[in-house]
Amino acid sequence: MSAAQQQAPRFRPVPLSSLTQAPSLPQLKRTARPDDRALPLLTDVRFSPLVVASHRDGLDQTLHVMLRAGVRMAFVSGTQGDLVGMVTADTLMGERPLLRALAHNVHRQELSLADVMTPLTHWEVADMQAVRHARVGDIVATLREHGLRYLLVTEQVDGKTSLRGLFSAKRLEAAMGQPIDADLHAHSFAELEAALVR
Repeated sequence: MSAAQQQAPRFRPVPLSSLTQAPSLPQLKRTARPDDRALPLLTDVRFSPLVVASHRDGLDQTLHVMLRAGVRMAFVSGTQGDLVGMVTADTLMGERPLLRALAHNVHRQELSLADVMTPLTHWEVADMQAVRHARVGDIVATLREHGLRYLLVTEQVDGKTSLRGLFSAKRLEAAMGQPIDADLHAHSFAELEAALVR
């Protein structure tokens, strides 16, 4: 017997058992108060499901993929695979596609994500350094101040800006047990106007 075989194994299999009934699926039960640290409510994109769709993809096709993945926001990639925008389920199901279709005299089905996405140049992001010590109330105040449903968080990695995560108004509302605001669409009129003139 070789020396390698004589050594105790480094890893051992864990014991298994058979199920006698179907297990329940876990439910997210995170509660938060405004003074709590916000970081536990950050969706870290390194460990969370992400949908990245091509700017050429259709609206209904993308919405279907998002709903199957259980997300309400998707990132949009350009021809070279780089990020060029983002789109939400609310946008895809809202009035922006209709306005774009009317403005260009085409059917809604002819639109692609490039027609309705929020381009990268219009993103409002927070730096991870600022978020690291922020409280839930700080994030809520930021969403209210800028009329956002999502707050994207970036960080500097090796001198480059990298997407780290996001805060979702829906997740914060669920954690706090109350709506953040009656209506966070502060930019809705500006968005409608921009959709018509683009």
